Amino acid sequence: MAPLAGIAAHHLAPGGAERFVSTDQRRLPLLERLDRTGVLSLAAEWDPLVAASSSGSPFLTWAWVGSWLDTMGRNADLEVVTARDPASGRLLGVAPFVVKTKRRAGLSYRALRLIGNGAAGPDHLDMPIVADRAVEIGTLLWETLDRDRRWDVIDLDGVAPDGPLARAALRRSTDPGDVVGIACPYLPLAGGWEAVQAGMSRGHRQNIRRYGRKLDTEATGVVERMVTSVGEIGETMSALAAMHQEVRARKGDRGAFSDPALVEFHNAVARRMLVAGRLRLWRLDVAGRAIAVINCFRYGDTVAFYTTGFDAAWSRYGPGRRIMATAIRGAIDEGATEFDFLRGHEEYKQAWGTRLRHDIRLRRPAGDKGRMLWLLRRVAAPLRRRGGRPST
Repeated sequence: MAPLAGIAAHHLAPGGAERFVSTDQRRLPLLERLDRTGVLSLAAEWDPLVAASSSGSPFLTWAWVGSWLDTMGRNADLEVVTARDPASGRLLGVAPFVVKTKRRAGLSYRALRLIGNGAAGPDHLDMPIVADRAVEIGTLLWETLDRDRRWDVIDLDGVAPDGPLARAALRRSTDPGDVVGIACPYLPLAGGWEAVQAGMSRGHRQNIRRYGRKLDTEATGVVERMVTSVGEIGETMSALAAMHQEVRARKGDRGAFSDPALVEFHNAVARRMLVAGRLRLWRLDVAGRAIAVINCFRYGDTVAFYTTGFDAAWSRYGPGRRIMATAIRGAIDEGATEFDFLRGHEEYKQAWGTRLRHDIRLRRPAGDKGRMLWLLRRVAAPLRRRGGRPST
């Protein structure tokens, strides 16, 4: 029987809080589409749901989601549906999406995206659903969203490939669209720092030692420390933003702190992650001033590296390499079994002896306008590659 076969023929109105229930004897979840107030009211239930799911990630926690809603998503057009146990009221799952209006080739269209996604670039995203009902409820939530569809394109970036969202969204292999793998390197820590060193390239291992000794010898007041108080977050995040943007600008990149909205968001996340016990914000100080900062988050047995920056004036001492080593050793010392480098298979990550796994980005048209846009995209792709008009 199809997952929705026993549900009353009633659509959940966008932006409302309407409900429908099972009309047969199965204990189908109670579904509810939430407005912004309803979504914010989930704060106390959100993290317990994530903990009960098989999709753990710092980017699924309320520290991330709530910060995004309060900053970059302040005016977002939310598309959120919850599933609850009809008897106990327990939250069983959430479909946490947003509809974003965009333009392509002069045409306006609406894209379905995940809450907290976009410029912030989170990874390992999913629909948080209790693990023992993930397939059933994931399919139910996805089909509910699809039936009341008000978007033209699905654009889901940084999705965990084996979670309920990927399974539900990819269940029809004949749908048009594309799925692209996103490389996410990680470093096992079970063998301790000695094992990590053994997995590095020889040159990388020697540089960590050489430049570490050089800094300790030639500078005074060299201290590696983790930020543990809310009062230090503002100054440390400001230093991180300035150093990160300077390095990125030299490479021609936009950077993670490129506009005030992103800065506000990252500061909000840091504060919430600290309160939740997940923030791993490390500083490398010389005479009381940060010359390198690395921002990481802990979830379960994993510490995830999110962003970093260093003072280019100190580059001859390898501060970026050193602060990364500090964060990895810190993760080992607190019993973490994995250091997650997140998306991007850059050379500096490979130097640590990382292994590789992949998230996915799923893009797919929905409805007539979406299919037209998808066709335009397919036609335009050869143009972009050749830099001109297609031959006739």
